[in-house]
Amino acid sequence: MITRDDIRELANFRSPEGCAVTFYYQPSTPLNKSHRGAAILVKDLIRNALREAEKHGKNGSTRSDLEKINGMMDPQHGSSGKAKAIFACGQLGFWREFDIPAQLLTPKVAVSQRFHLKPLAAVLDGEQRACILLADRTKARVFELLIDEIVEKEDFINELTRRGKSDGYAGYDAGHAERKQTNEAMQHFRLVAERIEQYFERGGCDRLLIGCRDDVWSEIEPQLQSLARQHLVGHFRIDPKVATPEQVKQMAHEQLASYSANIKQELIREVIGEAHRNGRGAIGLRRVLRSLETGEVSTLLLGSSFQAAGVKCYHCGHMDLHVTPTCAVCGKDTTELEDIGDAIVGHAIRTGVELVYIPDDEEFDRIGRIAALLRFRADQNTAERAAG
Repeated sequence: MITRDDIRELANFRSPEGCAVTFYYQPSTPLNKSHRGAAILVKDLIRNALREAEKHGKNGSTRSDLEKINGMMDPQHGSSGKAKAIFACGQLGFWREFDIPAQLLTPKVAVSQRFHLKPLAAVLDGEQRACILLADRTKARVFELLIDEIVEKEDFINELTRRGKSDGYAGYDAGHAERKQTNEAMQHFRLVAERIEQYFERGGCDRLLIGCRDDVWSEIEPQLQSLARQHLVGHFRIDPKVATPEQVKQMAHEQLASYSANIKQELIREVIGEAHRNGRGAIGLRRVLRSLETGEVSTLLLGSSFQAAGVKCYHCGHMDLHVTPTCAVCGKDTTELEDIGDAIVGHAIRTGVELVYIPDDEEFDRIGRIAALLRFRADQNTAERAAG
């Protein structure tokens, strides 16, 4: 599974000779057991990539990389039915191969100076490790969820003191035993909360979800400590004793998806509001490109359907939506890009900009499917205003 660190390594890679090969493939349901349809599709993509590479004199290591990829997709070897991403540059001895979530819309093969990372925006956006606690008065289970992989990390039991056969005179012993069990359950939840706090102290988790029966949530919630509260997404109804990992994963995904959707809607409203009052918001491709180059951007919002032609200068890094043969900044030759979104995503990852992937959204579509929340406005600095 590809990680944030892997994507950062890919974003920092550059082939001066333009021999970086990017390959994305998501297998569809085969029409027959030979998977010939998938193999034919891959061969067509690779044939087109080879033709383009030969036009630019990249017929050495690039051909070798593409032929190797083609062989991996051969029906005799198969692709294990998983979505694949391969990044290669034989000239520099670079090869990375990943299984990725099935989120890509179409297969892709590209050869250029940098890898095409835009299809990984959804993976990067969703790569958050969630800690999931299932608990009742006698049992606690801890899971970790990363994208589609769930692992049960801990399972511990609190043995409550059993009551005797008699409730004693006027039921006194029964009341005493009930109070004792309540105190033991509270101690159990306190110990569980301390264990969960340790997960966030180590920095290994980004989100917390809690699964329990409705009648014990009011006992668990007060015991949560500061870091757990800060990362708490919500709670859901489940029986901790009998829940399977698949059930936990499904319910956690639903909670996380709802939480993420709400956060993204708030971000969209914030960016639009800031832009309209000439504040820390940038909307539209032209304005976002300018903000990226001046280092203003803290959070980049990119729509799932965003696509725009443009150019990039690999000498100074300037990106422009106007297709021109020379760079407007340094005068060097530019490279025409079918989709400038790949260059934008790579630039954002290299410079530490937070990337937020926005699924189809009517309001976001109206502002160009790209926007940014800014740390500052360069044109509002005192020196800038004085020069103006």
